[in-house]
Amino acid sequence: MAAYEFFKKEFEFRGKHARMVSELCTLNDYQHTYFKRAIDVYVLAAVVGFRVDRKAEADYAPNESKSIFSEQMLGAKEDLDFLMQMMVMLENEDNVSLEERVKKAFRGAETQEEFEHYRDLFHSYVRGGVEELYERLVLRKAEVEEFYDEKTANLMELLERFSIPEEPMTR
Repeated sequence: MAAYEFFKKEFEFRGKHARMVSELCTLNDYQHTYFKRAIDVYVLAAVVGFRVDRKAEADYAPNESKSIFSEQMLGAKEDLDFLMQMMVMLENEDNVSLEERVKKAFRGAETQEEFEHYRDLFHSYVRGGVEELYERLVLRKAEVEEFYDEKTANLMELLERFSIPEEPMTR
């Protein structure tokens, strides 16, 4: 077992990212927002940020914050640990072999520096994913000729952005 474990404490979005998350998920306002809880945004934003290779620096503006409580983090820990392992294996900023990256992913952080590096990497992808989701779901205005209402059109466009092109079926 690794000496350091991720996703056991409360997480706090700050500044512009807190504002974006607040607009993506407002409690009991399903008509205008896209997510029920901030933890849902956090998990999906990690995937989206990594998928589109979008990182963002933390915004430490003191005026806004949005928290995800430790209970919710612990409830999603298994999924978040899996995402962290995928990032460690697929991110090759140090140009180390795939075998070494796999070992690191499943061994976990062994030093404080390694723990902070992986945590900061993960959170930079989360913030980048929040920005991507915000731009595509909140800021994007649906085309007039689209068949859906604006919210549904934005969701469809987001899905199309991440879809893998289908290959023609061969007989």
